[in-house]
Amino acid sequence: MSRLTVLAGIALCSATLTISAVSANAGPVRVTQPSAQVVRPVMMIPPRVAPLHYMHTRQTKPIIPDSCCPLTYGGGPVLLKPHMYVVLWNFKAAGDPDKVGPLLTSFSNAIGGSKWNKIDTQYYSQPPKKFVRNPSHEGSVWDDETDPIPAHPSDSDIRVETAAAVAHFGFDPNGSYAIVSAFGHDPQGFISSGWCAYHSATSVTGGIASYTNMPYMPDGGSSCGANIISPPSDELGVDEGITIVEGHEFAESVTDPQPFSGWNSSAGEIGDLCVWTNIQNDLLKNNFTATMQPLYSNKTQSCVHHL
Repeated sequence: MSRLTVLAGIALCSATLTISAVSANAGPVRVTQPSAQVVRPVMMIPPRVAPLHYMHTRQTKPIIPDSCCPLTYGGGPVLLKPHMYVVLWNFKAAGDPDKVGPLLTSFSNAIGGSKWNKIDTQYYSQPPKKFVRNPSHEGSVWDDETDPIPAHPSDSDIRVETAAAVAHFGFDPNGSYAIVSAFGHDPQGFISSGWCAYHSATSVTGGIASYTNMPYMPDGGSSCGANIISPPSDELGVDEGITIVEGHEFAESVTDPQPFSGWNSSAGEIGDLCVWTNIQNDLLKNNFTATMQPLYSNKTQSCVHHL
């Protein structure tokens, strides 16, 4: 997917990155001072069963060839009845100066059944052929104050928290579990390694869960979408990256929940082919408007905001 390399040995990774520091002309990144490193209780780390698939920062986004690229199906699972589960990890303890929690709550309640989310419904699993649906649902949000968050969570920490989310919500084979780190507790590699978020899959009690490592996005500044365009009334400018990035990761979790076995191409997944292009404010549902990127449509062979 690009000239960055994040995971050695992932030949099929269309999000293959050479993770280098963000360029000198990158936008400001907020520097925070998290509390002292928290030592979590000893817990079994759920194994990761798929590679990490990264969303690039604005500075490290790939150049997509003009002739690129219909998505092709690799035979793996998709989320046929997708549901967004959001974990706000220690938000009350850390504080939420940019009101990320309320915005993600509204966003999770507005995306299901929206025209933007309908783009996913052209993709399917087989055999037998079953198309992704666009159920109109309320998202599920949990403010987890029971499990302490490390100063800078690793992927292992994110997987442990995913298992905690499954224990709280219950296992949903069609669930996309977004683990959102608290203010000032940016995950290891965020921005400095050239990415805004990533998704993968891990074994949990009940099956395999698709999870997203979602940092506190305003900490990334303009590199991850802050103030990218004039925001809608539902968002602050500093928060625009939240809906752009979580929308990107949710769509990719739906169509390729176990990277890279679902819908992919030589240049990336459904969000990668359109990353950081044609950003606009989309009316979703419940009269809620969010700043969004387009998704790739095989039907139109282009990046679209709705079908």
